Amino acid sequence: MPGFELIGAEEKANLIEIFDTSNGVMFPHGFDALRNGRYRVREFEQQFRTKFGIGHAQAVTSGTVAQLVAMHAMGIKPGDEVITQSFTFVATIEAILAMGAVPVIVDIDDTYNMDPAALENAITGKTKLIVPVHMLGNPASMDEIMAIGARHGLPVLEDSCEALGATYKGRWAGTIGDVGVFSLDFGKTITTGEGGMIITNDAAVHKYHDHGHESNPAVPRGKDTRSIYGMNYRMNEMQGAVGMAQLAKLDYIVAKNRENKTLLKSGINKDKIQFRRLTDEAGELADTLIFNFENTDLTERFVKAYYEAGYGTKNVPDAIDWHFAGTWNQMFTGVPAYRDSWSTAWAKSAALLSRSVAIPVMVKSSHEDLEKQVGAINRILSAL
Repeated sequence: MPGFELIGAEEKANLIEIFDTSNGVMFPHGFDALRNGRYRVREFEQQFRTKFGIGHAQAVTSGTVAQLVAMHAMGIKPGDEVITQSFTFVATIEAILAMGAVPVIVDIDDTYNMDPAALENAITGKTKLIVPVHMLGNPASMDEIMAIGARHGLPVLEDSCEALGATYKGRWAGTIGDVGVFSLDFGKTITTGEGGMIITNDAAVHKYHDHGHESNPAVPRGKDTRSIYGMNYRMNEMQGAVGMAQLAKLDYIVAKNRENKTLLKSGINKDKIQFRRLTDEAGELADTLIFNFENTDLTERFVKAYYEAGYGTKNVPDAIDWHFAGTWNQMFTGVPAYRDSWSTAWAKSAALLSRSVAIPVMVKSSHEDLEKQVGAINRILSAL
């Protein structure tokens, strides 16, 4: 599943090289004489652009910041409505609130992503942006979502923080909408420890993340040109160095995800469970296996026995409090639409999630490990 499984000699060598060849310069700009021509964050961005066939890539400090900076670049203003989904990491909504915008949250469907029908019904005259989230490696229904956005003249920001390496009908997740954002934290497909990336084909390169610096090649940094104010959300050279080593491992990680998930899924007794619907079975990241039962009692009994067998879940149910809007009492005090209804507003999503189990797929699992895991799952299922 995550890049942290494969951190090793390549990442270490890239970090040591900063000291051996660039005198320990960890700042991504300037200090030209000391760094001997190496700008590792810029190299990482270039490699990202090449890998995903995109015009622009901007490295930042986290996936949350990536979303915040992207929305700033897309012109989101206080009071604007931004539509996203009820099943997502809390950061998706935090970024919207940090912009002063109004989150409009819709139910998920059996893909565990944004329900296009719910999206259509939520659009108002104040809607300025659509943010589908590719949850747990399964791309959202982007054909339908992009069509709705086009019909209403609304841009689409893909939250691909949990889907780096997935594709949807031949296109990389994150490259289908107007802008895509990724997380590079320690649990993601590839990692820089903390970090994020913004990608787009928009010709305008946004510099909000670097105090408004435009990195004008005609002048030194101290005399750099600027047209906006900004904040400091820069990635550092150590993160860029690790990111390059990790990006080189992406294809292997995804391939192992898919191989291991196929072994897991094909061996499980399907009589009592329903797998989530995949929008592109060949293209999903395959880092998570999600299924649901017909009622919550069966789910709770399965999870209890699964934990007792020495295994764990991923987000559902172990971290659901951080991934479902119906648990976020801390979030909606300033959002009138949800101030009093947050615990019941997304009943359709709650019903599905309460019956669901998400199992992580690990890159380093051996075939023997997976066979043991399948055996444990099937024994638990047969006892329900």
